Amino acid sequence: MATKEKSTLASQVRSPPIWLRISEVVLGLASIVISVVVLANLSYQTTELVLLLSVALLFSAFRMMASGGLRRGRRLLEELGLIGGGMLTVVVLLVVIFLPGLGFETLVFLFAISLTIQGLGRILHSAKKGHPAWLRGSALATGVLTVSLAVGAVLVPNIAALTLVPLLGAIVLLNGIEMVVWGLRPTDVRQLTLLKLVLFSAFYGLILINWLDLYGTSAPAYHIWLVMTYMAPFGVLIVFQGFKDWQLALSLGLLVSLMNDVGYFFIGDLLFGFHRALLPWVEGQLGFLGNQLLFTFQGGVFNIPVTSTLMGISIYARIAVVAFVLYHWWRQPSRLAG
Repeated sequence: MATKEKSTLASQVRSPPIWLRISEVVLGLASIVISVVVLANLSYQTTELVLLLSVALLFSAFRMMASGGLRRGRRLLEELGLIGGGMLTVVVLLVVIFLPGLGFETLVFLFAISLTIQGLGRILHSAKKGHPAWLRGSALATGVLTVSLAVGAVLVPNIAALTLVPLLGAIVLLNGIEMVVWGLRPTDVRQLTLLKLVLFSAFYGLILINWLDLYGTSAPAYHIWLVMTYMAPFGVLIVFQGFKDWQLALSLGLLVSLMNDVGYFFIGDLLFGFHRALLPWVEGQLGFLGNQLLFTFQGGVFNIPVTSTLMGISIYARIAVVAFVLYHWWRQPSRLAG
């Protein structure tokens, strides 16, 4: 049954060029980062946040044009519609970027045009055959929601006046996630399982672990317990799959730790009412502050001073390990669904 399901899923997918898949993942991740930065800093000047969001929406417009140029000679009108819509969106967003003094009503109208075009593009893309139903469903849902929010912003301007930036931030976040999923494009049931594990790890690290880490640091040997909490859910892989998948379990635990260390104050500001200046904090986490002490690792019988340099090295090393192991499992998946 699993083999039949795997072959069915693989046969549904017509894999696009690798350059497009990589660009979708990269642009999607960039959009997610921009949306999180914006949503965590709503007290900043609206002009600055609108500029960031406009850049993120440009990513989606470029993606729309690239998608339209893939299959020349087939459904020519559809492909030209995607390319033309993407180009029109780019023009509209460039107007927003280079004319920051536009009135609010004009700004809302231009964003509504941009979002409507992009939403219709996703709806059109979802109608294409050759993609699995769940993938086309994600494009359809994203497109419908984007168009609905754009129309709502125009029809109810009072709401747009209060929520324009958060609204745009949510749309950019949603589109970024969808771009990453489309870029990864699982063609195997086991790859789909791996994608679910990665998404769970990201959510677990960003929301649950950060919630604990922001409020529960007084426990004895706190950081030992924190490391154990990173790894705990993935012990299930070892229990059911055996030690042949220990590298996967380790990489997922390391991904959780990365979500904790990179997203700590982003999530604190966004969800829990913290008001930390994010730029200096990010500089410290990425190693740009040299030997400045960030915190002390509480190991119970031992403590380790963690400097900015040490934290940066740790983050870069974990990124390398996680990327290598997950790429290996993506290309040669284990029997996660077998």
